Amino acid sequence: MKKKIILGVTGSIAAYKACDLARLFVKGGCEVHCVLTENAEKLVTALTFTNLTSTIARTEMWRLEHYEMSHISLKENADLFITAPATANIIAKFACGIADDLLSTTYLSVSCPVIVVPAMNPAMYSHPATSANIKTLTDRGVIFIGPESGTVACGDMGKGKMSDPEVIYERACSILGI
Repeated sequence: MKKKIILGVTGSIAAYKACDLARLFVKGGCEVHCVLTENAEKLVTALTFTNLTSTIARTEMWRLEHYEMSHISLKENADLFITAPATANIIAKFACGIADDLLSTTYLSVSCPVIVVPAMNPAMYSHPATSANIKTLTDRGVIFIGPESGTVACGDMGKGKMSDPEVIYERACSILGI
């Protein structure tokens, strides 16, 4: 039976790397359901993820075409919830239980393992608020992959780069036992 992956994508410039991650999961035989935040859609499109995964990428809580509570239907039989890239904003929402969009609401509804893959400016990553939020989530069992050190999109150097999709995929497969 295929493993069901919920892949959250947020508004980090590293959002384009989530396309490669989605492809790796599909190639590995997983059923991938993507959830994009409003800011993620400014960088990558839901249509791209729909084409890569052959499932409709979701962007809003309520679908007008038919009645569906997306966060509830998504969580059913999910084997893994992964957010890559994860901005400081979404990490804070997850840590504080703020559920004001489809991705944060889905996070609160899942009972499967959760992976968060940070990607942000090094100053944001090293901020005490972000550190505290990561500690809170780690204490709750959330698994973090990365970030890596290097030059980020704005040219700053430091820890904040999203880990390579292949590294994320291998770690996720290990967690899933596949």
